[in-house]
Amino acid sequence: MNLYIYDHCPFCTRARMIFGLKKIEYTEVILNNDDEETPINMIGKKSLPILEVEKGQYIGESLEIIELIDKRFGKPNLVLEPNNDIENWINQSTSLIYELAIPRWAFSNFKEFSTLSSKIYFINKKQSLLGDFAILLKQSKEKITKINDQLEVLNSLINTENETVLSGCCSYTHIKLFPLLRSLSIVKDIQWPDQVSLWMNEMSKQSGISLHNDIAL
Repeated sequence: MNLYIYDHCPFCTRARMIFGLKKIEYTEVILNNDDEETPINMIGKKSLPILEVEKGQYIGESLEIIELIDKRFGKPNLVLEPNNDIENWINQSTSLIYELAIPRWAFSNFKEFSTLSSKIYFINKKQSLLGDFAILLKQSKEKITKINDQLEVLNSLINTENETVLSGCCSYTHIKLFPLLRSLSIVKDIQWPDQVSLWMNEMSKQSGISLHNDIAL
C-alpha cells in the first residue's frame, strides 16, 4: 500500500501512526507541497494523507484511513475510550501550537519543500491564513511561555496514559495528541514536563515516527 504524505503534516502523522503501531509494511510517498495535480487526480482535491488501498482505489481522510487499517489487520489497537480532558486540552492548544510550528516548518528541510516553488507555495498559502511569518516568529517568546504553561496542565492529565501506550492499546485521543506534540517538537525552548516527555517519546518509539527535536528552530 502506498501512503501519500507530507512529513511535517500532523494529519499525515495520524495515518502513519496506525501502520507503525500495528507493524504493517507500507510505502511512504512524499509529494512536493505545490503538487496539486497528483492528489486532485486521486480524490478530487489537494489534501493529504491519501492511502492507495488498491490500484486506483484511494482514501483521503486520516481518520478513515486509521479506522480501515485498524480493523482490517489483526486485533484492533484503538480499543480505549477517548480521554475527554485531553481532548479539551487539544482543542484549547492547537491554534497556539500551529502558530509556533508552521513558520518553522517553512524554513526546515522537509522533503515536501525540496524545491523553491514548493516552499514559496507553502509560505504564501499559510501566511494568507495566519499572517506574516516574521511577525509570528518575533512573538515566539510570549507564545512559548503560554504553551509551556499549558504543557504543565497536560502533564497532570497524561500520567495515567503512559501505561496504556506501553501495552500497545490506544485511543483516538492518542492519535490526535501525538501529531500535535510532534509538531511542537520543532520549537526550541519548549520545556517538556516529565510525563508528557515520557509519553511522547514512547509513542514515537511505538509508532516508528521520529520527533523534530534535532531540527528545532
